[in-house]
Parts: sequence; structure tokens; C-alpha cells
Amino acid sequence: MPRPVVAWLFIVCLSGSLIAVAQENPAAAPAEGDAAVRGSIVEDRLAKKLIEAGDARVDADEGSKAIEIWKSVIERYPRSKFRFDAHLRLGNYFLDKERAYERARPHFEAAGTEDNRSEEQRAEATLKLGVCYYHNRNYGKSFQIMRDVIERFPVSPQVNEAYYYIGLGHFQLGHYSRAIQALEKVGTTLSGEAGQSSKLEAGKRFFLKIEDADLAVLEPNQTIKVRAKTTSGDEEDIECFPVGRNVRLVLGSIPSRLGKPRKQNGMLDVRGGDKVQVTYTDEHTADKKLKVPIDREVLIVGTANVAVTDGAFAETVNGVVLGKTVNVRINDGDRDASDGADTIKAVVEVYRQKSEQEVEAEIAALKGKPAVPAAGDEESTELEIERFKLVDKLELTLTEAKPNISAASREAPTRSGEQPVDPAKPATTPAPGEASEGAAPAETAAPVTTTASTEEPIDDGSLHSGLFQATVVLVKSEEVVADDQILQALPGDQVRVTYLDEVHFKDGVRDVQARVACLEGNIGGVRVTKAEITDQQLRVQTQLKTADALTQIGNRYKEFGLKDKAVEKYDQALDVCDEIADEARKIGGSLLEQTYVQLWNIYFAMDKLDLAAAMCSRLQNEFPASGFVDDAMLQLGDVARKGGDLQRAIGIYSRLAGMKTSQLRGEAQFGIAECYETMANKAPNPASASQMQDRAFQEFKKVYDQYPESGRVGEAVAKMANYYYTQKDYARAVDTFETVLNNHPDAKFLDVILFNYGRCLYRMERKGDARRRFDQLISEFPESPLATDAKKISEALAKAGF
Repeated sequence: MPRPVVAWLFIVCLSGSLIAVAQENPAAAPAEGDAAVRGSIVEDRLAKKLIEAGDARVDADEGSKAIEIWKSVIERYPRSKFRFDAHLRLGNYFLDKERAYERARPHFEAAGTEDNRSEEQRAEATLKLGVCYYHNRNYGKSFQIMRDVIERFPVSPQVNEAYYYIGLGHFQLGHYSRAIQALEKVGTTLSGEAGQSSKLEAGKRFFLKIEDADLAVLEPNQTIKVRAKTTSGDEEDIECFPVGRNVRLVLGSIPSRLGKPRKQNGMLDVRGGDKVQVTYTDEHTADKKLKVPIDREVLIVGTANVAVTDGAFAETVNGVVLGKTVNVRINDGDRDASDGADTIKAVVEVYRQKSEQEVEAEIAALKGKPAVPAAGDEESTELEIERFKLVDKLELTLTEAKPNISAASREAPTRSGEQPVDPAKPATTPAPGEASEGAAPAETAAPVTTTASTEEPIDDGSLHSGLFQATVVLVKSEEVVADDQILQALPGDQVRVTYLDEVHFKDGVRDVQARVACLEGNIGGVRVTKAEITDQQLRVQTQLKTADALTQIGNRYKEFGLKDKAVEKYDQALDVCDEIADEARKIGGSLLEQTYVQLWNIYFAMDKLDLAAAMCSRLQNEFPASGFVDDAMLQLGDVARKGGDLQRAIGIYSRLAGMKTSQLRGEAQFGIAECYETMANKAPNPASASQMQDRAFQEFKKVYDQYPESGRVGEAVAKMANYYYTQKDYARAVDTFETVLNNHPDAKFLDVILFNYGRCLYRMERKGDARRRFDQLISEFPESPLATDAKKISEALAKAGF
């Protein structure tokens, strides 16, 4: 009976953020037993206000102050539930803004503990912890954590991202079959079913995933086209590429932008209120129908942001001067509904701090009413009093304007740093979630849609910016005149701009607000005439980030086999480091430490292992308390092992395994075992080889027994199973193989494990079971070099009647 053929069209809209490297220990965790005691509602309120104050600092581009505020929440209110919010914010800031994975990781660990009663926060923290390990290229540990997310939080949206990172990790390791298997599950939580509407933010890249059994016959370079139509009139064909051989999954994407429809220009031109209808033609369905169209609909949305700016509507400001204007800028793509200048409305208010007498009077009035504590809180609550009162208010109409170039560049959404290229098309396809159209053409792969155009939009007289601007006069006055379209305020008052974002990615209406202080005097006299970084320390930090970015680009080229391009980027990174080396030595401290780390990363990427070893030694000698030391020691051990100095490698790995606070102890123990395995392979006689094999087995067993949380457990168990096989202890080998397959689905060399598993079963005269394992290898790892032998054995067993 023929297998039913079912086609699915998934629509996935992903966006990312640019991430960059340093490190730090988070605030000490509360003493054991404290976590079990709930903080009072008073502490929670105070902690929440500090969290919001930190958020405001981030909005004002004052990241360092935000970090200090969030840390103070953890230090001052160690029992408050909001300490977990602070940990999450710190972790996300270090991950997304600074790419400081070592600094971010402990905060995610703290937020993911069972003391945190919020399952949503635990799921997010656990996922982000795995992301940190992924970006540090510790794929084994990342796999383990991502599997924990899937198992512990099966209905959370983080499950989708967990499968995504599992797939990318396997792709980085060259395990393409397992990468495909994981990536096939991506999108199931984001994808809309028939009759449901997904959402796409205007200006973001639009991703498609199509699953159809018919697609398994496609050649690697063969594509299919999907038609996308917008209600405003644009039509585009999106080319979708298969993600591998003999798979029924294709991926495609196309950039979108606000603009007047221009058909077949490789860009999805949209406007507010648009819907995009995506149509895939299923050539052969399960019920034997031909050329059946499958449609999905996507709604265009925009996530609004509000800012009070300078007179050029470019720079965000934290204060406005009495006697001048308040310049309001709102960005909301879905309100660009026509070719002309659209308008939106917002509310601008002036608030003044209440006097002590007014506050006391309100408290006295409220004390006459019985206070109702929150559920589960038995302590008395602090009365919640609004400290500001409304003194003036008006409705402001904002008109769509042409974008300010500098402002647009600053407001553009950042992309996820070091997002790997999509497994679907290693040399040409950008990764899902990466807005590749924002990258320089020389530094990124070609977009998925080969018809995509990089041309600038033609000036056709229409206006499509999604950027709305207006001004309102602010005067110094104690008397308030109603309905005069002028704001009256005094020094110390607060101006609040409120906008209701009705259409966005989530449900409901977002209340978006910007707040600035009223100032007296003149703050507009300073003008920048030359863009130059004069601060030495800031210059070194900037150059280090530049070197890191060049190194990451070189790594991408290296992965695709573009060696010359990779070497060019590594050389550029070295030149940047050489320029700042003397300055870093004079400054010393963390900047010199980061410089050593960056140089070690560059040399290691260039396979200049002797120079990498020298930098690791220097880092260890000059900064023995550095959090990078364990990473440096691990790479130093790897350098020695690859160079054949096995005894020195064992010594380095042993020192690392003895560092009780290191997260890499399991990696070090696995390195020790690999050294003994190498010695066994190079042994001059069978007796020495047998002795070294026994020792290697014991060392691999230590990984399994002593470091169960290590990402190398699956590989260690697989090595143990191979040892049992060589010792002809087939029963124990089979049990161990079963353990690997059931408990460690992301272990390396699963094709080798299946092959040896089948051989063990054959030796045990369980030939039918052996054939099933060989067939599993052929099905799951068709590109494995063992697949050919497995196919021959399977065919022979089939002829023999098994």
C-alpha cells in the first residue's frame, strides 16, 4: 500500500539581536535556607521599582547603570521573587548586548533553579543557559540543556528554540542527518495551522518551511517556488531549498519592507493592515489529487516604540527644556496604511510630584480602609501611593515623515551575534532568525531567495517609513490653561508620552510610554564637530570587539571551506590586536586579560597551536584568578594533545579536573581518556596496547560516574561500549549501546554506535535484530561512510531470511 503523502506549509517569522566577550561572577547567592523564606510584599515592591529603574536606564542607553541597579536588587532583596527577574535581565544583557557568555551563564543558572516558582522564567533561563554553551562551542553541554528544556517544559514556546539550537549544533559538528531531524521540528510551535493567521513584522525577513513527502526526490540544488501575495498588490516568488538528500523539507525566505508594491523585485513590499497569502502547490496529495494549492495567511504588524528626541528627531533625550518644544517620535510600521503621510495620535501629559502633605493625606484616607494582602502573604502591606499628580494633558497628532538616516541606523533592530548559517544551504543560505540583508555583502552568504534585489527603493512619490513625528510647546507656568495645545510645567515636573499599540506580535493592546524630566536652562549648546574616540580605554574596548567580529567572520568562512577568506579575516583581527597591544599593557587589568583571550582565540582558529599555547600560558601566569583560565587550560591541553605531547596534555587536563569550581571538569576528564586512547593506538606491542586500552576505559568511566552533567557523557559511554566489543563482552556492549541510544540522542558517532551494535547482535546470533540496526543506520545516517557496508550486510541478511 503506498505511503500517504501529506504536505504542510509552515510560516516562521524570526528576529534576532547582535550579541558580542568578558566575564564576571554574579552576586553571591543567598545562604542556604534563605531561598525558602519568601520576601515580604514590601520588599517585592521595592525590588520591582528597582527593576523598572534598570529598564529605564537601558532605554536611555545607560547599560552600565542598569547593571548596577539590577545587581543591587539581588544584593538588597535576596528573598524577593524579583531577584529572578534581575538575574534574567542581567543574563540577557550580557548575552545580547555584550556577548559575554561567561558573565551571562551564572545569572541564567540562578534564574533556572527550582526556587523560582515561575515556570516561564525557568524555561527561558534554561534555554538561554544552553545558548551560552552553544556560543562557547560547548555543543555537548548545550545539547544536554536543550534536551532538558524539551523534557521539563514540553508545552513552553522555548521547546521550539531548543530544537533549533540542537539542529544548529549538529550542523556545526557535521552531523547533518541529526541536524535535519532536529530542524524538522522547528516551527511547530510558531507555525499557524490552516485557518489561523501568523504575524510578520514589517521590515523583517520572512521565513518559510514546507514539509511534503514528495520533496524527498529533489536534488540538492533543485528548488521549488512558493507564491506570496499581499493585499496591497505585491506578488513575489520565493525559492525554497531542500535541507539535504532524501528529505521532505525545504526552507526559503525573502526580505520585507514598507513600500509601494513592485511585483517580482525580490522584496516583499508591505504596508500596515496588509495580509500576505502564501500558496504552495502540492503536486500529489494523499487522496490522489493533483496540483492542490495549500494557503497560509500572515498578518503584517509592527512593534511600536516611543521616544522624546532632540530637534532633529535623531537622538533620544532624557530631559526637555522649559520654553522650548517637546519632540515626539513614534515608530509603528503597521500604521503606515497609505502612500501618503499617515497620522496617529498619542497623549502627552505633565506630572508633578506631590507634596508631603498631599501624600500624608492620601495615606491617612487609605488607612481608614482595610488592607487586603496578596494571597500567600501574611505580612502587612505598604500602601501603594502614586507620587505624581497629573497637571496638564493634551492629545497630540503625529504625522508620518521621511526617516532620519542616523536615527534609522540606531533604531534598526540588531541581529543575533554569531548565528550560524542555515543547514539547508551551507554555502548560500542565511540562518533562520538572521536578518542577512543587514549585513555587508562581502561578509555574509547569499540570501535564500536568489531573485532578491539589493537595489534601493525608487522614489515614486509615496511615503512609507512607519516613522511618525510631532512637536508640542512646553512653557514654564504654574497656571494650566485647558485645551490650548500647550503644555504648562515647572522645573522638576515629568513629561509622559503614551501611545496605544493595538497591533503587534502579541495579543491585546500595548501601553507604550516615554518619560522625560523638565529642565530649566539650555542644554542644546554642545555640538559634535568631529567623530573621534579620545578615551584610551574606550578605544581598546572598541578595537577588541572589532577583532572578535572579524574572528567570528573568519570562523564562518573556515566552516564553509573558504580558507583564503578565513585567513584574510584572521590576519585583519591580528592587525587590530597588534595596534592596541601596547595600550592594553599600559592600562592592564581586565582589558589586558581580554586582549590575551582574543589573541588566543585567533591563534587557535588559525591552527597556530604553538602561539595559542603561549597565549594560554601567559593568561594563566598573569591572571591566575581569571574566569577564562579554565577555558585557556582546556585549549592548552587540546593543543598539547593534538601536538602529540600526551603526557603534558594529561598533566594540564588533570589540573583542570581538580578545579572544583570549573564547569569544564568533565571536558578535562574526557581529554585525559582520549590521551590514553591515543597511547593505546600508538603502542609498540599488543601488551602495552591492552594496558592503555584498560586505562582509557577507566578514564572514560570516570566521565560517566563523576561528571554526569558533562556534555561528554554520551561519547564516554559510547567509548565504553566499544571497549566491551573489542573484549568480546557482547552482552555488556549491547546494554551500553542501548543506554547511549536511549539517553544520549545527541552523542557523537551514533552511526559508528549503530554499526557496532549491529555487529554485536550478529555475534550473539540475533541476526534479525542486527539487520534492524543496520537498516536504522542506513535510514538515519545515509551520508555516513559506514552506510555502504551496512547496506551490504543488511542485503545479505535479507537474502538469508532474516
